[in-house]
Amino acid sequence: MSKRILILGAGFGGLAAATELRKDLGPDHRVIIVDRKTSFMMGLVKLWILEGSRGLEESQTQLDGLKAKGIEYLNDEVTKIDISQNRVQVRDRGWIEYDYLIVALGAELVPDRIAGFVGRGYNLYDAQEVPRLREKLLGLKRGKVAVAIMGMPYKCPPAPYETSLLIDNMLTRHGTRNNIDIDIYAPAPIALPVAGPQISANVVEMLSQRGIRFHPSHKLKSVTGGKLEFENGSKADYDVLVGIPPHRAPELVRSAGMAEGEWVAIDRNTMKTKFKNVFAIGDVTEIKVGELALPKAGIFAEEQAKVAARQIIDEISGRPAIATFAGKGYCFMDVGNRRAGYLEGDFFNPAGPSLRLEAPSEQNFQKKQDFERTRIKEWLL
Repeated sequence: MSKRILILGAGFGGLAAATELRKDLGPDHRVIIVDRKTSFMMGLVKLWILEGSRGLEESQTQLDGLKAKGIEYLNDEVTKIDISQNRVQVRDRGWIEYDYLIVALGAELVPDRIAGFVGRGYNLYDAQEVPRLREKLLGLKRGKVAVAIMGMPYKCPPAPYETSLLIDNMLTRHGTRNNIDIDIYAPAPIALPVAGPQISANVVEMLSQRGIRFHPSHKLKSVTGGKLEFENGSKADYDVLVGIPPHRAPELVRSAGMAEGEWVAIDRNTMKTKFKNVFAIGDVTEIKVGELALPKAGIFAEEQAKVAARQIIDEISGRPAIATFAGKGYCFMDVGNRRAGYLEGDFFNPAGPSLRLEAPSEQNFQKKQDFERTRIKEWLL
């Protein structure tokens, strides 16, 4: 019998899942993606927009390219998930029933959790704000730039540190760096808790070599005028505030009863939720690894998407489902001047998470560009 697989969200996970499903399912089975966006852009591109090597408009790929690949794309907004009736409500089309559901809605940003931030700071994860942030930085002649991680977990753990390094590089080229301080404030006692103390120390040393000051155990509490106030009681001045806002699962998911706490719990091997034929992948989920959680990163969303898709394909085809998520991933840490470090990890290692950081190089930067290019081509072109 024909099956209908409904995917909510056309981000990393949603696009990878749809592509995998379409490869192995015949045309009698429908693969449908719903997303209110009309285009896709990888999160990593925002930093290239910040440093000026890319523009916002040229970095977006239209989602209507999905149709040529046999994937139904509905440019609409999901308003309700009704798991008890195997259906989802969208604003313009009403109810859509499904046989299998993949929730790939990502994380919701909540900058207003930090009193005074909205209107005073720039949300690094909002692509529309990044060009304005660039203009503000280039217009600054002297003063202090603060990069504040305002909550954990957040998408792409190295991003705040990449940001500070790229700002340093940008201001150096602009001739103003000597008159501008750059400080990073993090709520954790080390830079990258998911990577461990040694890699965190390596990152802090990289920052220090560029004159960037790292302030651990500084959880931002409020922003008033030109002052930052932290939960540890300390205060700091700033002229430009770059914020990584708190994240949570979207309200839509929480109101459907899918979230446990702020995230969707899944079987870490199969991506299955506790609900029949419902999978969740990517940033909307939480997979615990000891006391920490698996990082929220595109590569994990992509690998989880492939596992969820294979689970569905095998079940429809009547084969034993054998695909499992290995907990392995990697990312690139941009440091400017067309160089990037390479961080890879095995988070399900029986002896505990195992990670390594490769020194920045031009080759790794090229790999980062290829990472974007190959996936855009496979998913949308």
